[in-house]
Amino acid sequence: MKVRSFISTAIVLTSGLINTATADDRFEEIRGKWVQCAACHGPQGQGGIGPALAGQSADDIINKLITYKNGKPIGSQSMLMYPQAKGLTEGQIGTIGVFVQEGFPES
Repeated sequence: MKVRSFISTAIVLTSGLINTATADDRFEEIRGKWVQCAACHGPQGQGGIGPALAGQSADDIINKLITYKNGKPIGSQSMLMYPQAKGLTEGQIGTIGVFVQEGFPES
């Protein structure tokens, strides 16, 4: 009986630590989405197939993603961005903008 109680207590304490750790990462919601972005823009937004994002303001990123979400072109690779932006909520778009502006902080 004591072993079961100990295991239950350990699970509860560990769960609390995990929840606290993830709650501290304000970019957790978009990290999975960012993997898709990084495939073209680079993990630190340095560019690649797509243009560099590093150094851009949150407003610039947000405005571009909203433009793409609405199906309007910005540049020659706009068609690649339409489906990516359409899959984002407004909240995710805002969070990605801040993530880029703050230099792609790690969790």
